[in-house]
Amino acid sequence: MTSVCVEPCGDAWVMVDWQDHPNANSAARALGARLRDKRPDFCAEVVAGVRTLAVRLASDDSMHSRSKHREAALESLRDIAPQALQWKAPAGKKLVLPACYDTSVARDLDDVARATGLSTQEVIALHSGSSFYAEVIGFMPGFAYLGGLDARLKLPRRAAPRPKVPQGSVSIAGLQTAIYPSSTPGGWHLIARCPTLLFDPSRSPPALMGEGDTIRFEPIGKAMFDTLWAKR
Repeated sequence: MTSVCVEPCGDAWVMVDWQDHPNANSAARALGARLRDKRPDFCAEVVAGVRTLAVRLASDDSMHSRSKHREAALESLRDIAPQALQWKAPAGKKLVLPACYDTSVARDLDDVARATGLSTQEVIALHSGSSFYAEVIGFMPGFAYLGGLDARLKLPRRAAPRPKVPQGSVSIAGLQTAIYPSSTPGGWHLIARCPTLLFDPSRSPPALMGEGDTIRFEPIGKAMFDTLWAKR
């Protein structure tokens, strides 16, 4: 039976860890939403992870105040964190994003097929036929770690990360997929490219994907990709 660990994390945070429980991410998002909606006195900020929740303690910077809030947080979270495994996390938006699986923009697609023992078309069908959900937002603005990858596509990260991954690259690693909102170093396998602008500071909210959103990829050809990319 999985135990829920609730412990101090540094001087100003408390960490809840549901470990390997299959409902860990749902519990993190559900408890995070509840704490944001009805913020207890000890809570200044909540950050949900794939299987964890970090709570920043409210404090006036005095040791006494921080210690008081830490004890209150530990007591409260140890009581409700196990219950959160049964809660339903808030539903997000449903998004369908175009993805071009042409090897000219999907440099690892054939390598992924060979590594998984599948054909290239089977890789495309499994990826585009899956429904993903945003487990956590992080790494860079607009980057969503999307759970729900078919286990037949599970691969470790690349042995050598690339110093520059093109913006819009659709990638896989472990049991997750992700899209790079901007060009950055990265070590995931690149199997497609999405022409949709994922992060725009002039929008409200700036990030297209949010915690709990459901995402599906719709295959498009290279010509359509070029057209949509030019319209960004």
